[in-house]
Amino acid sequence: MARRMSTVSESTTLALNARAKQLSAEGRTIYNLTAGELASDTPKYIQNAVSKTLHLNKYTPVAGLVELRSAIAKEANAFYGQDSVETDNVVVTGGAKPALYASLLAIIDPGDEVIVPTPAWVSYRHLIELVGGVVVEVPLTDSLDIDSDKILARVSGKTKAIIINSPQNPTGAIFSNRSLSSLANGMRNSGVVVISDDIYSKLVYVRNFKPVPTYDFEKVIIINGFSKSQALTGWRIGYTISDKTTAKAITSLLSHITGNAAVPSQHAALAAMTRFDKPPASTITMLKRNRKIVDELLSSIPKIKYVIPGGAFYFFIDIREITVNSSQWCENLLISTGVALVPGEAFSAPGFVRLSFVADNNTLVKSLELIRNFINKGS
Repeated sequence: MARRMSTVSESTTLALNARAKQLSAEGRTIYNLTAGELASDTPKYIQNAVSKTLHLNKYTPVAGLVELRSAIAKEANAFYGQDSVETDNVVVTGGAKPALYASLLAIIDPGDEVIVPTPAWVSYRHLIELVGGVVVEVPLTDSLDIDSDKILARVSGKTKAIIINSPQNPTGAIFSNRSLSSLANGMRNSGVVVISDDIYSKLVYVRNFKPVPTYDFEKVIIINGFSKSQALTGWRIGYTISDKTTAKAITSLLSHITGNAAVPSQHAALAAMTRFDKPPASTITMLKRNRKIVDELLSSIPKIKYVIPGGAFYFFIDIREITVNSSQWCENLLISTGVALVPGEAFSAPGFVRLSFVADNNTLVKSLELIRNFINKGS
């Protein structure tokens, strides 16, 4: 094996989700709260649109269908309140992960530092290290806000980029206007690239949400996709928005790595863009209802703490009064009760667990009951 493989392991969240499904297939009653995807099917209007394009089987431009890139540019200008995004700024990719990986390949040299506010999505560290970058972790505040002072203190001549994900995985946090404004002001003239992971930006439950790219950062690369907003996780379709030089570099890389994203998936995304990539109203209603149910049930459980998420579909639960070894605790919980959660170690946050609230009401209620009983028994 190449030396790089010593630092790479399978995505913890995907592995746990697969294990929960395997246990269920073996006959165990499993309450799977690990999934980073909507439980609902892909919307019918997307299914119907794609069904009419199944005869299309030829390569597209590596950067994606021109009409899709144009639609993404138009939507981005409306969403971010600007008019600077053009078709050539957009590159369509086979999911948001390749979008992020190609972006890092395009801008990071070996030894360059990338700041990652933690807890953070499990794949950031692996992707940064695969391109030879150095991860610099900076903890969030106790209220799960970005800590601009601590971040600015870690910016050095080696700092090339910072990844900001708001709403965030795994916390569901939306970073405050005050902290992001302070960070933008402090980073002026630093040359640091902001990689804005906006994959959850359409799943927001608070008013006056201000996306990261609308702040006054010098250079921004946007990572986004349709997996979370349109229940298209398995279709693998995402995109980047960047300056044209970076977009051209990303396209060159993808021409050798993946070629174009799958044609049916591009047409699924194009169908979503006819509605400006707005999640179905029923999806937001369901998620708000589930968020309220989980909040009410968690509030009755002793020895835990949490912050109500402002977006995405996760609760990030502090179990440090019970244990700091959340991996072992999650293992014991799964074996004893059948409830599957993701341990905080996956996100550089031992002593925490992530709970996904996309499941149906009955599953959520039963899961939280089992968790409460498990904790009350002193486990």
